[in-house]
Amino acid sequence: MSKIFQTGALVAALVAGVSGHTCVEKFEAGGQTYEGFRQGSKQDPGNQSPAWWTNQGWGFQPVFGDKLNHPDIIAHIDASPSPYTAEAPAGQPVTFTWHHEGTCGGGEEGWDCSHHGWTSTYMAPCNGDCKDVEKTNLQFFKIYESALIDYRDGRFSQGSTQGQAGYWGTDEVFYNNGNKQSVTIPKDIPSGNYVLRTEVVSIHNNGDVANRQFWPQAFNVKVTGGNDNAKVPAGKKGTELYHADDALLQYDLYWHKAGATFKNAPGPPLASVAYAASANKRRNHPREFSS
Repeated sequence: MSKIFQTGALVAALVAGVSGHTCVEKFEAGGQTYEGFRQGSKQDPGNQSPAWWTNQGWGFQPVFGDKLNHPDIIAHIDASPSPYTAEAPAGQPVTFTWHHEGTCGGGEEGWDCSHHGWTSTYMAPCNGDCKDVEKTNLQFFKIYESALIDYRDGRFSQGSTQGQAGYWGTDEVFYNNGNKQSVTIPKDIPSGNYVLRTEVVSIHNNGDVANRQFWPQAFNVKVTGGNDNAKVPAGKKGTELYHADDALLQYDLYWHKAGATFKNAPGPPLASVAYAASANKRRNHPREFSS
């Protein structure tokens, strides 16, 4: 057995039982800040937030990969729409602040520096008031994604070349952006009511896809100032976004082709309306397009 494999197997064993415990604490849209849904069970928090209500349970546990095609993958465990909606102007950013305290190796809570994975954001038209939607009928189109970005210095690239975990979309959120994730609402979608679905995902638990960990969160938004001559992008049901054979769900974080990067997260490709909003953030180094 090679030293590379031994190191990777040891790291995998050490983190195999570790789960993150995160959720969106704050949601900013249209110049307003709203509370995320941080209760362990579904009940009205009384704060008029657009965050969907869930039964996340104590510690905000993940939805595991054995629920890829289960309704829980849409907006977390037993999620149901909030009765409230936030205004979100087209062409402007919304911001999610995820729960995380401490630093890597320094009393972390809400995430763990052994965790690495992608982050994605989707929208789905409600065709009416979002409080009345049937979540399994929603058709989601992707407006943002960030996966395996590069292999920068530091803990992201420790160890042998092949065994390096790399710097991921979730690392950017929790270690470079102060737990914040900003996503632009496309300007070329019709005005109206949408469900905004965002997530962070960790693939640090190798082995069966059932070990992968998802934290999906959903919010009701009313898009204003959109392009009412445009069509809503084609979407997919939340229970059909992911498949067990998706490349990153099968990816071995500790034993992989040296230098491999993944610009795209699993799920459908970015909707064309998202390209203009993300053009200034798109990466251009050749290595970022390798696999």
